[in-house]
Amino acid sequence: MLLLILPACGKPVPSDTALGEVDVSGEPEQTAVQNNETIAINLGNDEFQLKPLAEYSISAVVIGKKSYSSGWQGRLAPVDIALAWGKLMAPGLSEHISFSQSGRWYYYEYDKDFSLNEPYIIAHSSNNHIIPANENILLSVKSFRKGDKVTLAGILVSVRGKDKGEDVWWNSSLRRNDTGDGSCEVFYVTKVTRAGYVYE
Repeated sequence: MLLLILPACGKPVPSDTALGEVDVSGEPEQTAVQNNETIAINLGNDEFQLKPLAEYSISAVVIGKKSYSSGWQGRLAPVDIALAWGKLMAPGLSEHISFSQSGRWYYYEYDKDFSLNEPYIIAHSSNNHIIPANENILLSVKSFRKGDKVTLAGILVSVRGKDKGEDVWWNSSLRRNDTGDGSCEVFYVTKVTRAGYVYE
């Protein structure tokens, strides 16, 4: 499979409508891949190979969005989306925790009135490096705002390629409760649901 990411312009075009509000109370769904075919992405003179690791779908609240443009990672995954689900965004709790993003990481702070423990926060929030399947997906993700309830579906991947003649790689986390280097999801997104519309 060959994919060419084109410069984004305009607004995303929905492919369908979705009934009801996105339910963010459940856990992300991660299953074995049905198609092991490597995805090739051309970026100028460089080609990157995306190896599918797991099929993945997550319904969550957007707690942060940050764009990147420098380096091969910024060209391949130009947006990071931080997400939270489960009890983290429940009324009476969400005002006691805050999130921020920098350097392709996300961070959180909470006050003395926040009743959930840190392992719960770690297991119910994530920073996602978004590799869009096409321009429409990119436009949709770029339109996210904090507080949006969204569903993202696609594939968690490992990336191999060359940048300026040097071998580079990027591996997705396959767990929700890990921390530190390698704990973010490298997420090839093929479908987005937001505000009653589906984007593909």
